Order: sequence, then structure tokens, then C-alpha cells
Amino acid sequence: MGLYSYLMATDDKYDRQLRLWGAQGQRQLATSHVLLINAFPTGTEALKNLILPGVGKFTIADKGLVTPRDCGNNFFVTEGSIGKPRAEITTALLAELNPDSQGKALPDADASTFIKDPSKIAPYDLIIGSDLAESEILALADICSKFGKSFIVASAFGLLGYARIYKPIHTVIESKPTGVVEADLRLYKPFPELLAFASCFDLAHMDSKKHSHVPFPVILLQAQELWKKAHDGKLPNSFKEKEEFTNMIKKQSLDFGKEDNFQEAVRNVPICFTSSSIKEEAKNIIDDPHCDEKENKDKFWILAAGLKRFYLKYKETPLNGKIPDITADTESYLAMQKIYETKAHEHWALFEKEIVDILKERGLPSAHITKEDIAHFCSNNATIMCIKFNEISNEYLKKPNPETLESEIPDGESLISWYFLARASMRYHQKYAFWPAEKAPHDKYLAEFDAYKAIVLSVIKDALGSETKFVIDDKHIKEMLRYSNAKIHTICSILGGVVGQEAIKLITQIFSPMNNTMIYEGAASKIGVFNLQLSQPMLLIIILSEKQKKKKKTTPDDAYQKQKQKKNSQNDKNKKN
Repeated sequence: MGLYSYLMATDDKYDRQLRLWGAQGQRQLATSHVLLINAFPTGTEALKNLILPGVGKFTIADKGLVTPRDCGNNFFVTEGSIGKPRAEITTALLAELNPDSQGKALPDADASTFIKDPSKIAPYDLIIGSDLAESEILALADICSKFGKSFIVASAFGLLGYARIYKPIHTVIESKPTGVVEADLRLYKPFPELLAFASCFDLAHMDSKKHSHVPFPVILLQAQELWKKAHDGKLPNSFKEKEEFTNMIKKQSLDFGKEDNFQEAVRNVPICFTSSSIKEEAKNIIDDPHCDEKENKDKFWILAAGLKRFYLKYKETPLNGKIPDITADTESYLAMQKIYETKAHEHWALFEKEIVDILKERGLPSAHITKEDIAHFCSNNATIMCIKFNEISNEYLKKPNPETLESEIPDGESLISWYFLARASMRYHQKYAFWPAEKAPHDKYLAEFDAYKAIVLSVIKDALGSETKFVIDDKHIKEMLRYSNAKIHTICSILGGVVGQEAIKLITQIFSPMNNTMIYEGAASKIGVFNLQLSQPMLLIIILSEKQKKKKKTTPDDAYQKQKQKKNSQNDKNKKN
């Protein structure tokens, strides 16, 4: 019995997380190897959140010895370990959390070890760098780029937390986007078995109980057939026709206010007019050059190449076999579910033939892609993603158009100022080999104000240009000096939780990871996520928040719904008048 089978068969300690990322994700986690550089509290907290759910292996590289200060902010050292190698102590205590995770300490290694010999990074799947200097971040990011590794930077300064994610290309099969219904009902172009199922329901001769439990896809399919008979085999096209179609469905209800299935049918009218064409993100993936690279052995890109061939040949994507929770009696629901699953497996068999051909062309064994891989990909083909993270060197070193950037910088409530201050602290450490005010007496921390402010200005000018008018209030600069390199465990714990969560997303290739920078301001309990992208000739800063959602493209169905809402609103006003 292999490691993965053992983990799944012995007990149910991973049951709750399996409900989140499934067996496929757990297998990825159980076979991964994570490297932590510097066993500071943020890093050990991040590792804790990987070890508990069962990461396969972890290694800690840290040349430092345990200090009395560590005992005040790091749960994974003890007073009895003061003076001993921090890598060994933290590794031993973290390993106690889960016997399924194998830990290794490298007490003679630190960031410079991997920078001097980049080949040493090869065994690891993900690297977490805790409280690194700017030069170390840039060098390690470059190495991770060459080896195709995931890299997460995490730093804590008093009440401030900073995290940055980088990977050359990150692919996701199961992105689980919020608010997206994964069901694929194909009502726009129903297959024969589905039409035959729908024709078995005689709505006109049912009692009220059965009538109120007819699955809504059946209601819509029958309505389509009635409409096409009266309109030369065509579906509704204009807004007026779609409205008439909707009203026709309402009239078929015995009591529309009480029949949930007919309400569901009306809500889902737009999917009758939505073709099963490939989603935009998936279209971008199959158009990516990686799909056609015959030397590419990555499973995702081989599966994507199969999707491309399937779509070009059959003019549709493989059915995923999922149906949503709907109002229906058990017998009807299970029968409909069986129909969709059977058709999906027919599509998956056709998809598998394409994969077999691709593997032969690339000289790869048939076992390289398993039936489980095919089922996982096909059942999630509508939500696959490919994220190309901006290189850290682009963000740290390139000089963009200052006017464009300044127009993107938000108001004073934004956390963008703290982003520049975190960057400044890392650059200060690079220049002086210690953190701002780290060696100053407690009541003399402002003695380094001028030196630190000069670094802050250099970071801003590197990003915005020398003519920038953007300034950071001196009170924030003084606050950062007061924070110095303080590690407050509650802040490190929150930051480590975020890093651990994002690491799991990168390892399992399930859920969409943060892209790409996070700032946590503990004094106000605020988190800001910044997508820092270099776009010629400027750096774009996009603030992700509830108030600043990405503008969606308007589809014909969106326009129909908006026009319908507008008309309903006007009718309500007329009734009041």
C-alpha cells in the first residue's frame, strides 16, 4: 500500500479538508516538499498550516541559534533550547504536529546557500522565504523562475505584514470560482437522451404534487419544443421573444407563487439561449503555445492539448456530468443525473482517445495520464486557469511611467503606503545588514529617521520615477521605525495563516491563488491585495476589494436580464402611480 493509500485508508483525520480540495488535492499535498528559509515566527506558522493537513516533506534552512527573543514570539522554540540551532529545534517541534510529515533541518544553510548553488533548490516544490533582504528575494525569485518553482515571500514588521507570491506559470484545474455554477446542462443544444427523458413528462395531466416537482430542465426543454413548433423551429432571439417565452412558462404553472420548480425554470431561462461554446479562460489556454509544444510533458498542458483537439473536432467541450441542486422528486432527479453522467462518460472516452494520440506523438507512456486525471480535468474543464505571475524583478527594479502609476494610486485610506514602507525596510536591511532601528536603544529609534526616509524615497522613485509627487506621511515612516523588526506573534500567526493557505492552493492546483501581493495592517485590521503588473510602459496597481470589482463583459443574456429588470421596475412604478 502506497503512502497516499495509507493516508486515505488508516483513519479519517483528513476528512474535513478532503471536502475542500478532494483526493486529488490531498495526493498533491502528501507528495510535495516545502523549503522554509529562516525559521522566524511567520515562517514556522506558515509551515504549521501545511504540516497539519499532511504536507509530505518539509525542510528548514536557518543558520541562526535560538535566542531569548525567539522564545517570546515563536511557539516552536523553548527556553531550554536557547543557544541551540534554530533549524533543528523548530523542525523537531513542528514534526510532532503530524507523523505523516517528514521534517529535515539544515542548520548550516540559509538564503546564501541556495543563491551560491541554485541546483540545491531542485528537490523542493515550494519555497517560503521569511524576512529576507531585497537582494535575497530577487536572487531566489530568479532561481525559482529558472527551475519553475513556487516562491512565497513573507515578512512581518511589528503590526505590518507583507506577502508576495511568484511562480513563472501556475495552472489550476479546479479553480472553484465564487458564484459560478459548475453544472453544464446543454439546454441550448440538448442531446437525444435528454430530449427523450423530457418527453416522458405530461405536464397537462399531473396532480399538483407531481407538477410542482418536475425538474426545471424538463420544463425548459418542453417550452423550447412548443416554441419551436410555433416559430419554424427557431428559438427566441429578441428581447420581446424571450419575454414571451418566459411568460409562456409562467402560464404553464398551476400556481407560480408556490411552485419552486417553475420559479427555477424562469430564473434559468437565459441558459436556453447560451451555447456550450468554450469559456474565455479555457479558450486562452488552448490558444497558448504551451499546448502545442511536443516536448512539454506537463500533465496540465497535455490535457489542455486534448481539450483543444476535442473542441476543434466536436465544436463543444466535454460534458462535465454535474447537475445543480433543484426542486424535483428523488426518482426524477436520479434519472436525470444518470443521463448526464452517462453522456459525460461518453465524452470522456472520446477525450481519452485524443490524449492517447498526444502521448504517442510525444513519446510518453500511456500511464503518464491516468483515467482519474482525465475525469478530474473533464469534470472541471469550464473552470481551468493559467496564471502568469509578474516577475518580482519587474516590480522591484523596472521604472514605469510615473504619470500613469500616480493616476492608479488610490486615496489615503489605501494600504499602498505601507507596501512601499515594507519594501523600504527590506532594502534598508540589504544596505546596512540590519533592520531599521534594530540596534538603536528603545528611546532613540528616531535617530535613523533620515537614513530610513532616504531609502523610502528611493523605493518610491524606483517605482514611480524621480518626478513623482507621491509622498508618504512622516508619521508612517516613524511608525515603521518604531516597529523595526519586531515580531508580534498574533500578526505572524495571521500572516502565516495566509501564506499557508496560498501555499496549499499552489501545491494542490485547486482554488485560485492570490495574485500577487498582500499587505496586512494590524492596527486597523485591514488587508489589501495588490496585483502589481508591469505593462509597457507603466506599472499598473490594481486594488482588489469589494468596492473595486473587475468590470465584467456584458453578454446578450446580461443585457436581456438588465432590460427585463428595467421593465419590471417601470411596471412597479406604474402600479404605485
